[in-house]
Amino acid sequence: MSCNAKSKYFLTATLIVLAGVTRPAEFCRAADKPVKPKSFVDFGDAASFHLRGAQAQGTLIKGDGGTALDIRTDADAAYPGVFIDPQQGKWDLAEFDAVEMDVRNPQQVSVRVLLSINNPGANGREHCNVESVTVPAGGKATLIVPFGMWHGDPDHPIDRANVVSLQVLLDRPGRAHHFQVDAIRATSLDAAGAATFLNDPFFQRLTPVFGRGMNLGNALEAPREGEWEVTLKEGYFERIKSAGFDTVRIPVRWSAHAGHDAPYTIEPAFFARVDWAIEQALRRDLRAIVNVHHYDEIMKDPDAHRARFLGLWRQIAEHYRDRPAELAFELLNEPIEQLTAERWNKLLAEALAVIRRSNPRREIVVGPVGANSIRELDGLQLPEDDRHLIVTVHYYSPFQFTHQGASWTGPQAEAWLGRKWTGTPAEKNAIRRDLNQAIDWGIAHRRPIFVGEFGAYGKADLASRALWTQFMVQEVANRKMGWAYWEFCSGFGAYDPQREAWIEPIEQALAGKQKELNR
Repeated sequence: MSCNAKSKYFLTATLIVLAGVTRPAEFCRAADKPVKPKSFVDFGDAASFHLRGAQAQGTLIKGDGGTALDIRTDADAAYPGVFIDPQQGKWDLAEFDAVEMDVRNPQQVSVRVLLSINNPGANGREHCNVESVTVPAGGKATLIVPFGMWHGDPDHPIDRANVVSLQVLLDRPGRAHHFQVDAIRATSLDAAGAATFLNDPFFQRLTPVFGRGMNLGNALEAPREGEWEVTLKEGYFERIKSAGFDTVRIPVRWSAHAGHDAPYTIEPAFFARVDWAIEQALRRDLRAIVNVHHYDEIMKDPDAHRARFLGLWRQIAEHYRDRPAELAFELLNEPIEQLTAERWNKLLAEALAVIRRSNPRREIVVGPVGANSIRELDGLQLPEDDRHLIVTVHYYSPFQFTHQGASWTGPQAEAWLGRKWTGTPAEKNAIRRDLNQAIDWGIAHRRPIFVGEFGAYGKADLASRALWTQFMVQEVANRKMGWAYWEFCSGFGAYDPQREAWIEPIEQALAGKQKELNR
């Protein structure tokens, strides 16, 4: 492995597994020392910049740590924020790799804060770099915006020597917010911090929970099995087991097969079909994860569907209470929309209490809001005394690559067609940064991390899909996180049901058999 000039500040660890022992084997370090961070926005020096409110109010306030920027937004503003402009017309940040911003949240609710670094002509998409961070209620967070990034998409160059403004803003918050920015600095991406988890005792004891997994998507989570052109077959389980997988994740749309009034009875025939799928997995020594998938109504009106959600889990938990430990539950796939972090934390605690009455030690998978986004992990709150919980995240970045041509994402998906993923240093490091954030959170909270979904849609070119998939498999394994590919035999598929054969480049990528990517 060689150091590339474009990635000289990144630490890359290849983990070798010998006789069951995982250890760091090789590191890529910079010969040069990273440039020291530079506080280029000094809130204590009001003459060095000026503020422009954009549907928000920005005020300088004094505190124990010095001067901070206090920002207050109104409930009806779509993108409220504050611009920070340099007094001299521009900032020259050419020698740095990223901008960091420290944020405090004094509220009783979490807030997702964005920072945009702007060149002349920036419009929120072009000529700017943007990232976000969720700051938990009463908490703090540091937002890092690497140059060249726009929300995980590494194909956004920017003139670092001509930064004409910063914009601190919220994205359609739906309510009023109040938060503070303590400091903004330019920094290099120091390799030393990228793999600190390697020496952590929890990480050293960790094993990848659920191992290598496959999602049986587009079947039991369709409105009716078969409507999305996938009907589960016994042979599918055999194929998955023979290919060396350890786990199947079985997405299930229980809400389409249950009553709408208490006690919200689940159709016996549907229960039997799910039973059959679980049995096919367990019979072949595959672990099975059964979730609540596509409960769209609860995303739009969580309060109205709270009792039904808990009623579904009461039935599921009691029905499977005597099944072996190789069956795991997953509370809810990808909480989004009105199921905010506060509402989800309350609801998940109630659901866990329901399940624990009949399944006190069963492994339960639970993830953050934002469709199980890594960036929302800080807002996830779990019962500290329940250590049979597995935290899941989903990963589809860069989204414009993995979802090109995916009609359900909107008409813009057609414009993404033709995007490739070739394993450039910037593309790889974008993924490494995100996965580091996930494992760092897991170590801090002593929770295993499971990448429950990742995949690239079939309209991307096959070579790029295979490269991206193998890199994901390698990097997830390096961080001792289990995973499940999305999905078996439909739009993202690794298997062709018409030919009754694996799509070989994807199958080999999942098995780690593709050619070395570090070229």
